[in-house]
Amino acid sequence: MRILTASILILLMHSLAIGQASAARYMDENRAATENATTPERIPVYVAAYEFPPYYSSRLPQHFLGELLKVLNARQAIYHFSIREVRPQERYTAISEEGCCDVIFFESEAWGWSPEYEYTASEPLIYGADRMYSLQNDNWLPTDEDRVGGVVGYHYNYTHFDIDAGTSEQEFMMYRADSQLTLLNMLRNNRIQFALFTEEFVRWLAVQDPELIAGLYAAPEADTVYTTQVLVGANSSIEFVELMELVNELREEPQVIAALEYYGLERVEQEHEAHSQEYTEQQQ
Repeated sequence: MRILTASILILLMHSLAIGQASAARYMDENRAATENATTPERIPVYVAAYEFPPYYSSRLPQHFLGELLKVLNARQAIYHFSIREVRPQERYTAISEEGCCDVIFFESEAWGWSPEYEYTASEPLIYGADRMYSLQNDNWLPTDEDRVGGVVGYHYNYTHFDIDAGTSEQEFMMYRADSQLTLLNMLRNNRIQFALFTEEFVRWLAVQDPELIAGLYAAPEADTVYTTQVLVGANSSIEFVELMELVNELREEPQVIAALEYYGLERVEQEHEAHSQEYTEQQQ
């Protein structure tokens, strides 16, 4: 009898615990449902991005654009920014009315954009440059026997800003690869004699994996100097003025400043006057 009574008592206590747990779970679920009902969903903002490290790369676990969007999403509760990858040659239509995206970060109007695409561009945000690199430092004028590497869709002064892969190869002996990482591998294996990299890419590798650029020589002068901007499509889910207010609020954000240093990027206002003059002269 004592054993039976004890068993019943244990059973009752167990049932009571289950009931309390079920009640608590019901209250949590009800609270979550209430919060979801009262909290409006964020407006999606799709950001077009193509292979352009360290700004963005689907081949790398981290990139500056990803870090920036994390901060933007954390600092406000109206919009949710997410990345949609496009090919470089598709970026012009990506933020059009028929396109997949609303905005593109770290782009330059000098890279083939015209008013017919209907967009609004920000002031320059970050300086950048393309420069020729090689495993030798004796000659920086490629001969007819040399092959130069570039990236599909990138604009170079070397090719007179023509991005057609066929024209690049026939007239300038330039092979167009899918990424700067591919070009670096080709240069290392002597499949090309010269490669055009962005200075941002090389600076980033110098910090993150210096062995990859060991023995690499840089041409004395840049091929192209540019600034990157934010371009917002005419039918964007977020107004240009509102987006730039959010971006400008992040200028002194410690997390953003740390990310700029980590990826070797320099804001326009932080650059030296000589660099600014170089950019101005090249655009004239």
